Amino acid sequence: MEHRRTRVGSFVIHSVHAGSGPPVVLLHGLSGSHSWWLKTIPALSATFQVHVPELVGFGASRKQLRQPDIPEMAQLVGEWMAAQGLARAHLVGHSMGGQVSIHLAASSPASIERLVLVSASGIPRPRSVRELGRFVTELARPRAWTRPRFARTLVVDALRAGPRVLALSARYILGDDVRPLLPAIPHRTLVLWGALDALTPRAHGVEMAAALPDARLLVLPRAAHIPMVECPVEFNEALLDFLAEP
Repeated sequence: MEHRRTRVGSFVIHSVHAGSGPPVVLLHGLSGSHSWWLKTIPALSATFQVHVPELVGFGASRKQLRQPDIPEMAQLVGEWMAAQGLARAHLVGHSMGGQVSIHLAASSPASIERLVLVSASGIPRPRSVRELGRFVTELARPRAWTRPRFARTLVVDALRAGPRVLALSARYILGDDVRPLLPAIPHRTLVLWGALDALTPRAHGVEMAAALPDARLLVLPRAAHIPMVECPVEFNEALLDFLAEP
């Protein structure tokens, strides 16, 4: 993989690149890095040009002067794509990256070919005491996040981002509602979810797919919140099939 550092406004974005063919951009979730896509990049790069930016504040794009909110992060991704010479690309966003992808697709539709939302955040959950207790219970389940062998990557990436960036980003995620944006997104969209996901409930995927004009929902039965890590074979097959559709 080729590594690049690109200045976008007052930020520096680290990214990795591989393959050749039609361009695909992969956006990771909260506390993530390009490591979350290491089982996806080889499968895609055989037929696609793969671009994986590490969002501001995360991975090797950390230690910035401030942390952008979700709409600004989408704008930065759009500017970063332009700096890479990507006039139009397929966009795949996981969790917070999916939320960012929705904003980018709504604000700059001409820059996106097809859209894939993987366990995307962006639909606020109720903040009552009862709902908070339910959410904590879900998190305590062994498979609430992902497979145990991926836990070390989760911890390392979270420590690199730091508590300030994580807290700010979590607040931005919870304070943003993408539902008003969905009906105006014209792209053919795959909404891909893990059946065991406790962080972004399957009902959110159902709601997103119903609100998008040209979308379908695919649920992977053995996946939790990070399908590309937990079920890489099924995930990659679904992704490649969708991108190859005429």
